[in-house]
Amino acid sequence: MAQIDALPHATLLGFAEALGVMKLVPWNGRPLNDTNPGGAVRQLVFGAEGRGLVTYLVLEDQQRVDVLEVQWAG
Repeated sequence: MAQIDALPHATLLGFAEALGVMKLVPWNGRPLNDTNPGGAVRQLVFGAEGRGLVTYLVLEDQQRVDVLEVQWAG
């Protein structure tokens, strides 16, 4: 994914930590839509000063998480 390849090298550790959270406790991310708190599309902030944001989809029945978008403000 080009968005991940474009992350600064120092940010990759924070992104790796976010991937670990998504793998172990994917529902800990905040819902993309606050009016649908149980929604499967979630977001996690990562990196130094919280400048990264990963949006992902929890596919509980498949025991899978798909990364939809990675953003970095830097």
